[in-house]
Amino acid sequence: MMRAVSVTLIVALGLTACSVGPDYHRPALDVPATYRDAVAPANLPAVAALPWWQVYGDPTLKGLIQTALAGNLDVQLAAARVQEARAVLAGARSPALPSVSAGVTASPTARQPGDDFTTSFLGGLFLAWEIDLWGRYGRATEAARAQLLATEAARDGVYASLVATIAQSYFQLQSLAETTAITRRTIAAQRESLRLVSRLAAAGVSSAAEERQAENQLATTESKLPGLLTNIAATENSLSLLLGRPPGPITLGTPAEPFMLPAVPAGLPSALLERRPDLRQAEQQLIAANARVGEAKALFFPSITLTGTFGTVSTELGDLVNGDGATVASPGVDLLQPLYVGGSLTANYQAALARLQQAGLSYRQTGLNALREVADALSRYRRSADEIAAQRRRETAAREGLRLAEMRYRAGVISYLEVLDAQRQLYAAETDRAQSELTRRTAAVQLYLALGGGW
Repeated sequence: MMRAVSVTLIVALGLTACSVGPDYHRPALDVPATYRDAVAPANLPAVAALPWWQVYGDPTLKGLIQTALAGNLDVQLAAARVQEARAVLAGARSPALPSVSAGVTASPTARQPGDDFTTSFLGGLFLAWEIDLWGRYGRATEAARAQLLATEAARDGVYASLVATIAQSYFQLQSLAETTAITRRTIAAQRESLRLVSRLAAAGVSSAAEERQAENQLATTESKLPGLLTNIAATENSLSLLLGRPPGPITLGTPAEPFMLPAVPAGLPSALLERRPDLRQAEQQLIAANARVGEAKALFFPSITLTGTFGTVSTELGDLVNGDGATVASPGVDLLQPLYVGGSLTANYQAALARLQQAGLSYRQTGLNALREVADALSRYRRSADEIAAQRRRETAAREGLRLAEMRYRAGVISYLEVLDAQRQLYAAETDRAQSELTRRTAAVQLYLALGGGW
């Protein structure tokens, strides 16, 4: 008997390298040679290869990002999911290993009619080991490992998204602060103008209509200030939530461009497959679905389990405790071939194939979406420079126009209404320029994120 078990064990171990189901091969994606609207040669080092602390040079922003990575609840949740996936992987490996347990069993013994009822007690070690002939548990481990890597990629995606969101919120807060300063400065200038017009109207030089127009413009500008302060508070509260702390004020640094390069090298599109967390996550989910197909297919084949019982047997429980029972050693082999289980095996296999197809389509969709996001971000970042240049020219012209209008008004050439119109134009030009600079900073952040940087 022992010889037969040994032979079976040797043969079974020799077959464990056989794994049914398809082996994974990365699907071909339609990846172009270069990005659309790329603003630098693709063979230059990619911006996404730089860590976030080299991209964002503002020390205050660096400190906020570090605080967020340590205290953000979404980051902690992602880390907990990784821990769960590691535990699942450890559990997926266990069925391929022997199962050893210790215990005592009691069973009635056969007896003739009229004999006293007796019970047989068996105590010792019980062994069971299913040989993974067809790679079922190997495929399950492969799927669990891929799921762990997918979870780690999702965590990296949370990191990258958090870094980008912190940077965008910080730049928005800087823009709101600058717009508020512009508004306060404009209000002060318009109050001074109103005092001048009021004195001139009292002296009969200006009309009451000009005085009312100056009052109207001042009130219009003052009405914008509460909304700006409300937006600043809301942005600070949102940023505080990302930092993992209660709402409160945020200290700002000096506004600066996130990228200090005249042309931003995007790198090769094929690098996205390894750099973007969402693409790595989608591929690992595809690998897991592929392994699940092999796991489902293995259920069609027979299973071989080595069993063994090693202990003592006696009709008296006390003999087991004292070691006086008869010694028992009973190795064995169980062979089980599924014949009919109501079609569940076929249904399970077909479902695994369908999930594999879904994962493949999701991987392709994620790849196309990644290329679109990079192209959009490149286009937005490239054209934002032209927008800023035009807005700065507009601001310079509006400031000069106001200076000339004030000179002509003092010379008595024009009415004060033209001065008020020049003030409105300058205020609009200054606030639009600040918004354009925010657009460029946001476009730079989105480009860095789209290329897979930040984690």
